[in-house]
Amino acid sequence: MRHLLYILVVILLAACKVGKPSGILSEGKMEKILYQYHLAIAMAKDGDSAEIKGRAYVLACLRDNGVSEAEFDSSLVWYYQHMEVLQKVYKRISDRLHAELGDVGEETNDVNRYSTLAATGDTANVWNGHNFYLLSGNGFNNRITFEVKGDTTFKPNDQIMLNFRAQFVQKEGTRHAVAALAVQYEGDSVSHSERHVYGSSDISLTIEAANSPIKRVYGYIYMISEWNVNPRLLFIFNPSLVRMHREIKPPAPLTTEKDSGNQAPINTGATAPIPAGEGQATGPALDPSQMHSRPIPKAAKGKLLQK
Repeated sequence: MRHLLYILVVILLAACKVGKPSGILSEGKMEKILYQYHLAIAMAKDGDSAEIKGRAYVLACLRDNGVSEAEFDSSLVWYYQHMEVLQKVYKRISDRLHAELGDVGEETNDVNRYSTLAATGDTANVWNGHNFYLLSGNGFNNRITFEVKGDTTFKPNDQIMLNFRAQFVQKEGTRHAVAALAVQYEGDSVSHSERHVYGSSDISLTIEAANSPIKRVYGYIYMISEWNVNPRLLFIFNPSLVRMHREIKPPAPLTTEKDSGNQAPINTGATAPIPAGEGQATGPALDPSQMHSRPIPKAAKGKLLQK
């Protein structure tokens, strides 16, 4: 009986192991190429013609690894159909990028800087999820959601920021995703920010909270894509949800200065009197109502009656 159970366990383990067809790149080879791929895209995004330069860098990466574009595409399709394997590969890639992107000057950007913040202090990263996500355009894994409950570390007027790096991997079709960030207050009023993402870039959304207790902070990142057999992937690197305390100073009270005697006269909008002898009447100035209420001269009045 024990031998039978042992044989059944071996059969089940063998059945669970994912086998690769011939011609599919190994996990180690795929990890190396995809890591270089993301470094190439990161370097190509600076300056003009980023898409053209990125394409050239990727082809050079494949050539250096002795892999044709057809081999890479077919391997990517296989990994796309076995997402659990691709997740493991990209988890290792994410760890390498997080540790080594400083070598190409990327460590100074907001995405990496905020993702390394502690969860306490006046400026804190309160993100409670993973540091890497893989979204696909086939509908079953096309979004991530997040939520952080408000507590004593949140204060009215806090500034809330969502930061992450978006990296699309697809050869055709529109690259499109949408990110949303919301703050719900006691009493259920909501502040909301939304941003559409149309290419690989660093993304940041900011909300300056109202002067009310914060009940929760929540949102989502959603990949918008029609189902397709070809890989359409969106990688989310180093997400962070930053809470910053802001000091709101009350407005300074209005002060009035005493007349010093040497102060220049204040223009009140009234017209200065014109000296006599300069072609103007010297009588007292009249406002419009007084001008229309003046009696009509007798000569003019007689002419009006004759008409």
